[in-house]
This record gives sequence, C-alpha cells and structure tokens, in this order.
Amino acid sequence: MADRELPADISAPVRIPSTAPIETGEERALPTQSFSSFMKEGAGSPMASAGKTSMISPFDLMHGQPPLAQAPTMDTLLAQLNNAQSTLGDINTQLNTPNLKLKSSTKYVMKNKLTDANSILRSANAKMGAEVPEEPDPSEFGGPLGKFFSYLSDGQAQLESAKSQLQNLKSKGDSLSPGDFLLIQVKLNKAQQELEFTSVLLSNAVSAIKQMMQVQL
Repeated sequence: MADRELPADISAPVRIPSTAPIETGEERALPTQSFSSFMKEGAGSPMASAGKTSMISPFDLMHGQPPLAQAPTMDTLLAQLNNAQSTLGDINTQLNTPNLKLKSSTKYVMKNKLTDANSILRSANAKMGAEVPEEPDPSEFGGPLGKFFSYLSDGQAQLESAKSQLQNLKSKGDSLSPGDFLLIQVKLNKAQQELEFTSVLLSNAVSAIKQMMQVQL
C-alpha cells in the first residue's frame, strides 16, 4: 500500500487566529432589552405555557365536592340494632327448616358465634347504661336445636333492651360521651359480624338439605 502524501512543508503549521482583544476605550454593545421584560416574553410563549397547570385555590377544590359524612348519632346505633334483629330473624327462620340436621362441627361454630355475639351485646348494654337481661334457661326450648333457640332469644332480649335505652336517651336529649359512643358502635359491629357469619353458615346447611331432598324426589 502506498504511503499517503504529506504536505510539502510541515514545519510552518497554520495557526487559527484568536479573538481580537478589546482595545482601550472600546465599549461592548449592551442589550437594550431588560431581563424582566425578556422573562415575561418567555413566559407568554406557547412553549412555556404548554403543560403548565393553572393554580387552583382550596375553595375551588371544595366546590362541587360531596359533603363530608356526618358524625354518627343515636339513629346510627338504632339502625345497627335493627340490622342485628333482622339477622337474628333470618337465623330463626333457617333453624325452623324442616328436617334440618347440622354437623357437629357446624353446631360447635354456631354455639361459639352466638355466645360471643350475646356476650358483646351484654357489654354494649352495660356501657350505655341499659338493663342487661339474664340468659334464658335452655330447657325451656325443646328439640335438638333448643339451645340455639335459647341463644336467639337471649340476643333478641339484649337488642330490645339496648333499643329501649337509646330511645330514652334520644327522647330526653341526653347523649353518650364520644368515647363510649365509639366503643358501643364497635361492639355492635362486632356482634353483627358474628350473627352474619352464623346466618351464612346456616344458609349453606339449608341449601345442602334442599338439594338432597330434590335428588331423592
């Protein structure tokens, strides 16, 4: 391969001329436009305004929003008691299903759930100053499921006592302390959960019996 040709004279390279220095007495030309006016022009340009969100005040944020939830009242507790009574009624109807036979495991869970629910309702009655009815005698309820009917009777008595106390407080204009009010509300929610679990458990047992009866037919 042939060597590349080199310049004839490499001893005197060409230098790039530097910027001419400012002579004495010579003044640089200053921009006539002020910095503030330049910033205003830049802010008003389409590129600067693209993607820029307008400032929203807290009052604008609140406008059109739904109102805040009101604090729970006596009516809130009464509604909880009514829901619990309705669930007890459903359990009572399910227990009266003809030819209903429950497994030992189902009976064990139902006993624990109903016992816990009634214990919680007693605690709530004591906290609100209501009368706490005594547990009924299971012997008063006949049949293999008599003890469960006694649990239901006990629960209904506790709920009726609580409703009576809350209605008295409401009619007199009295109120519970915020701490007691919150505690009672939590207890009623817990009791409702125990009752709803029992209702679902019984509903599954009743559905299984109905399917079995249909197969036999």
